[in-house]
Amino acid sequence: MTDHFSSPQHDHGPSNRWWILSLVALAYFVLIQHRSLVFYVQVPLSAELSLTKLQAGLLDTAFLIPYSIAQLFVAYLSDRLQRRRVLAFSLLASALALIAMGFVNSFFELLALRITLGFAQAASVPAIAGVMADCFTPRNRSTAIGIYNLSLNLAFIVVGLFGGLFADLPNVEVPFASWGWGPLELAGWRMAMLCFGLLGVAAAAGIFFVMPEPIRTERESDRGLGTQGAALHVTIGSVLKVPAFWMLAMAFVFFCMVANAQDFWLARYFVEEFGMTNQGAGQFATVWSRPATIAGLLLGGYLADRFSRRRRAGRTLIQVVGITLWIPALLVMGMFLSREWLIVAMVTYGLGYGFYVANLWTTTFEVIDPAARSTAVGLLNVIGIGAAPTSPLIGYLVDKGILGLGQAIAGLSLLAATIVVFLALNAVCLLRRPEQEPEPAE
Repeated sequence: MTDHFSSPQHDHGPSNRWWILSLVALAYFVLIQHRSLVFYVQVPLSAELSLTKLQAGLLDTAFLIPYSIAQLFVAYLSDRLQRRRVLAFSLLASALALIAMGFVNSFFELLALRITLGFAQAASVPAIAGVMADCFTPRNRSTAIGIYNLSLNLAFIVVGLFGGLFADLPNVEVPFASWGWGPLELAGWRMAMLCFGLLGVAAAAGIFFVMPEPIRTERESDRGLGTQGAALHVTIGSVLKVPAFWMLAMAFVFFCMVANAQDFWLARYFVEEFGMTNQGAGQFATVWSRPATIAGLLLGGYLADRFSRRRRAGRTLIQVVGITLWIPALLVMGMFLSREWLIVAMVTYGLGYGFYVANLWTTTFEVIDPAARSTAVGLLNVIGIGAAPTSPLIGYLVDKGILGLGQAIAGLSLLAATIVVFLALNAVCLLRRPEQEPEPAE
């Protein structure tokens, strides 16, 4: 039985939609901190564990591959089970993996825990995507997802600042004498893992006990996968047979290549090229681009919701504009040593990032069956596994002296141009076709 508080309001979604959005945004805020903390503590971490740049880059890959592969199976859970339970357990497992990273003594231990972290987080984003699709309608979905993604950028700002701050700390003595262990001395980067992990434990408890489960929307009993969904292979097949989904997925692969490499290496580039502290580099790498991303999310979502009412390809065209901004921004980030030009480039990059991400899920939801939403988002991440080798490849090329970090960042502009091509082809060739009706449910 559905009460008034969670009852559907067909124009904009259920009455408690903003409360649910705030909770899933909190979960995502914590998850992003867990996966990206290593970016901002990698200098002292690499020094203590004697890591090469190739090994440091492999830490990114070690997360991305299990995170992507596992979604082929766990994303489907959110199309059939309660999303709040899936999200809470994913968040708790992520927190425990991060806490364990604070006590590693070798590269291989850290690598194994990054793999564990990838598996732990795999179910989270598909669950959130399903919740968002059910809480908001096509009239306001891009705007809502843009607001939700503010949490990602706030997470990068927080983890860049405080992760770097922890990384610059000398060893800290943590007293456990009352537990019979005696004092324990931890490096700053280890304390960062512990503190951010404990935050995750608290967030998981909050999601499990407080978050309501929204009703599922837009499913039809006599169309597509029906109201209850279908078997895993049928659900996956319904997504993979859509040509527009494949075009979106290929663009997403190249997007991940650029975004992951830029996130992983930019702060270290500032440490090594400009002599910044870890805290200063983490702050400089995020404090300009992430607020600009917030502006891009809000503006990109607003424009897309309105433009899409006149043109089916409206949301995709907003993405094209955003990624086009990346091309000069990445060139400037990797080639200019002036801080003023770097600030302009990072602001431009952030704005373009926001335009793309605000419409990533909504462009996907437009072309697939409503009963396969979480599965479709999971499949995007499965296909996105193609981006996994990017960070270690850059590390290898830098170790061998073939490229500098600045040259590698500038070279990402070529991948940005490829994204523009895929998105433009989708808008011009596929989204102009009449929308296909779902086949009758069996």
